[in-house]
This record gives sequence, structure tokens and C-alpha cells, in this order.
Amino acid sequence: MFSLTESYLIEDGKITAPLKGVNLIGNGPDVLRRVTMLGNDVEVSDGIWTCGKDGQSVPVGVGCPTIKIDRITVGGTKIG
Repeated sequence: MFSLTESYLIEDGKITAPLKGVNLIGNGPDVLRRVTMLGNDVEVSDGIWTCGKDGQSVPVGVGCPTIKIDRITVGGTKIG
């Protein structure tokens, strides 16, 4: 599961609204097999992030270009 720091709603092929509190849920290797397009705009966050399990955590770097994923489960809270 991944929390997004920046995400947008796409309707009829157009970006229509920014989204808050969005998570991507799924099996990592399965999601990577569903990547169909990859941008050349990679950016690395300058924030301090951690990854952890069972009360343990380690600092990690975060960065990704724009990608198109064929199919993925998106979770969050509907506002409005």
C-alpha cells in the first residue's frame, strides 16, 4: 500500500480535480507488470520518509516519474 503526496482525478481523459488522502492498494510486482507508459519527469522528494513493519522503521527515499497503470485499486475517502 502506498500513500500519494500528489494525485488528480482524471475524467474523460482530462485532469479535473486534485485529490487528498489517496492510497494505492495492491501487490507490488503485479502493479509493476501493469505499467503501460512511463514519463521522463522523475522527481525525488526532499522530505524525510520512513518504511516500517511491526514497530520497526527505516528512512527511505521517495521518487517516481509519471506512470500509467493499466489497472489498480485506489482507496480513500469520498469528499462531497
